[in-house]
Amino acid sequence: APARIVIVVGGPGSGKGLLCDRLAKECGVVHLSSGHLLRDEVKRGTPLGKECEEIMKRGELVSSAVITTLIRRHSRSFPGQRVLLD
Repeated sequence: APARIVIVVGGPGSGKGLLCDRLAKECGVVHLSSGHLLRDEVKRGTPLGKECEEIMKRGELVSSAVITTLIRRHSRSFPGQRVLLD
C-alpha cells in the first residue's frame, strides 16, 4: 500500500511548498506545512500558539514534539487521505 504520509524535505526556499501545492492540486493529496500550522496557531492565540510565539521571537526552533502535536491534530481531519508534510 502507498504511504499515507509523505515528508517533503529541502532547504529554505528550495520549492517544497510549491511542489506540495502542485501535487495537492494535481493529485488530490492534502498538504500540511509545519510553518503554516505554527503561524495559524500563533494567530489563533491558543496557549500552544502563545508558547510557540515566544520561542520563535527568541529565534529558537519549536520542538519536534510541538510540531508533531500540530500535525497529528490537523491530519485527523483527513482520514484515509495521503498527506504531504513540509
